[in-house]
Amino acid sequence: MDALKLRFAMLRLFLGIVPRNTASLVTGWVARWRLPTIFQTMANSLFIKAFRLNMGEAHPAEPGAYASIENLFIRRLRPGIRPVQSRYVSPADGYLAWSAPLHHGAAIQAKGIDYNPAELIWGKGADSREREPGELSWFTTVYLAPHNYHRVHSPVAGTIREVRYIPGDLWPVNDPFVRFLPDLFLRNERLVFDLELAGGTGMRAYVVMVGAFNVGRMTTHLIPGFATNDQWFREISREGRQKSWSMEGQGVAGSHPVTVDTGEELGAFLLGSTVVIVLNKAAEEFLKPVKASGNKPVMMGHALNSPN
Repeated sequence: MDALKLRFAMLRLFLGIVPRNTASLVTGWVARWRLPTIFQTMANSLFIKAFRLNMGEAHPAEPGAYASIENLFIRRLRPGIRPVQSRYVSPADGYLAWSAPLHHGAAIQAKGIDYNPAELIWGKGADSREREPGELSWFTTVYLAPHNYHRVHSPVAGTIREVRYIPGDLWPVNDPFVRFLPDLFLRNERLVFDLELAGGTGMRAYVVMVGAFNVGRMTTHLIPGFATNDQWFREISREGRQKSWSMEGQGVAGSHPVTVDTGEELGAFLLGSTVVIVLNKAAEEFLKPVKASGNKPVMMGHALNSPN
């Protein structure tokens, strides 16, 4: 057994007896603690140093401007620092693991491990032929590390038709688990944004925020008061119930229905996790995404498609 497999086996054995969702909830509580200003500034500075956060890009940049560690993690960027380069872009800062066509209807989690993208989007047992206006065709996976900027943005311009919460576990999404735990993304809880692309009917993009161990809190401004892994969502998760919000007629900032431009914010993570985008065939043909793999660094707004 090589070192990576041994590390995975040990971590899985340990985490198998840990209440992962509860542990992540506690981590969230700690991250939201607000200390007296002088101590909070010291804690923030230590955190910045430990995780090598690039505060030169942040707005504000001063450690003392953040009232908690969670606020520091979901810091905003200075205006204009992430220009949108194309009509199909990275939704987050992180590492581009895959951008590729589906293989026999399956997406790649890691070499030798595939998963059903329909179940990622709609939940266990879902069949895209019953739900999707067109064949699912392409997927893009971006991993976020703890040092990354943690807000998630729309990779395309379009109309948000629905936001959906799918309950699940909170396994880690680090390299050993991605490489050796089958259906990892299907096991973990998700927050899904269904978008119809601007420019024509029938073109769909599904942006999936995948939760992870110690990332038991995902938020979106599209649903006031929404945050996963609080008490209410813990009850939903225990019961295995999904919850959906139709965005039809629920305009944000005066827009009816909810429309977003490429690069507009959708939600935020606490700590690092994963974003998966799934395109249907019509969207793929329109956007012309290019293949990529190998965990290459990428920033929000970077083009993921051909310029032609």
